[in-house]
Amino acid sequence: MPVSGLIFLLWYVRSAGYDVVYTDYIRLIAEYLPDVDDIKRLLVPDILTRIPATFLARFINYSSFGFSVTFDRLLAIGGIGLMAIVLALYSYKYKVGYGWQAVIFIVLFSLNKWEILLNGTAWAHVVSFGLFFINYYLMDRLWRGETGSKEELMLFLMPVLLLLIAGEYIASYAVTMIFMSLLGILMGGAAGSTRGKEKSLYKGILFMTVLALILYIISRHFAVWEHSGATDKGILEVISEDPMYIPRFFFNTFAGAVIGQETVMNFFGNGEPLPDALVTVIGVIMFLSYLAALYVYVRSGLYEVTVFPAILVISGFGNHMLVTLGRWIFLDTAYALSSRYAGQFMIGLIGMILIFALYRTQKRELKGFGWAEKRAIRAFAAAAVVLIISGNCYTTYQEIGKAPYREANYAHMAEVIRNYEQYGPEELKKELEWTKDSETLLKALKILKDNKLNVFGRP
Repeated sequence: MPVSGLIFLLWYVRSAGYDVVYTDYIRLIAEYLPDVDDIKRLLVPDILTRIPATFLARFINYSSFGFSVTFDRLLAIGGIGLMAIVLALYSYKYKVGYGWQAVIFIVLFSLNKWEILLNGTAWAHVVSFGLFFINYYLMDRLWRGETGSKEELMLFLMPVLLLLIAGEYIASYAVTMIFMSLLGILMGGAAGSTRGKEKSLYKGILFMTVLALILYIISRHFAVWEHSGATDKGILEVISEDPMYIPRFFFNTFAGAVIGQETVMNFFGNGEPLPDALVTVIGVIMFLSYLAALYVYVRSGLYEVTVFPAILVISGFGNHMLVTLGRWIFLDTAYALSSRYAGQFMIGLIGMILIFALYRTQKRELKGFGWAEKRAIRAFAAAAVVLIISGNCYTTYQEIGKAPYREANYAHMAEVIRNYEQYGPEELKKELEWTKDSETLLKALKILKDNKLNVFGRP
């Protein structure tokens, strides 16, 4: 299933993509090209918000591939590949059934995240998610007392190393790791006790995670952020005007993990959207399913066996909070359904599915549960799985149909760039999905032309 899924993503990127820069690439070109080896551009106070790992990747891309978007897209698929490897190893170790694995890989390889696959600038985020999965898997092994010296060294160094690639997602990662480290110190491992060496390691991980978070906060303090279309109103003013806006936005993030924004807007195939109220209901059901999964996890004593799925749920929930806190400013609940966030939200979905799967395969019992409670848990599990499969599959089905049109749109962008001098600034901005100043756009296009990069470097 992992191999088939990766082949499918490669096919999709080949079918829907065209190697042309647009939108976020404009800023990167104007700011960092052609002097990609200029270390002064890296050594700035807000270095960690700029994701240092992208400097090396940009240098390789510029030097060897003529600044190719395909190069970045393949890196993003590589990040999903890291997650697939971890999930395959975990499923094999804990004997997760093939049916449950199919649900997990449907989520992982769903095209509701088409935007982060085709917009190559998102590759660092996807790769960081893959590294998170490796880190969480190692934490699971530590919980069970199965780590060796090399794995323990990786656990100790991971928080700081992830600063090089995680960007703002270091926040949800840090909260998750702080919580798990404290749990390890207080509760011990799967056997209920922790050896002195392991307790010291938990303390070391806690220290390094807090250090990484502090370093990122300091770096972020020096950053200047621009949000096109954001409101100038404060959150209290927005709440006073519409008390249900923030809750609706929050629940919509859970719906966004199930069904894509464009699918919602054209759900019936004739331009008719799925009603907003129904989208919110889907989000509420998924939110309650999260809670049901955590309830099952604790009451069935699954923590005595593994912590990996609980880590994923906590991390995924943190991503829902992060997107809500950072994106409510656009005053549009549909923004919570954006494809660019599906990669973050799927982390929690996978954790939830694993909990329901392990409850069955590990033959755990819901201690002290009555008949009605067990029926309710099964109902939430069934509803969650049906929504996840149907939403992700329908979104993927629609996206496959859109692939040729996306490719044609990118090919049109390439022609626009090749002949950009024949267009006015405002028309260029519209064609290349650039929402900021025209000067930056024209500077970026001139850099591409003068250095024969991207569309200018091939016939």
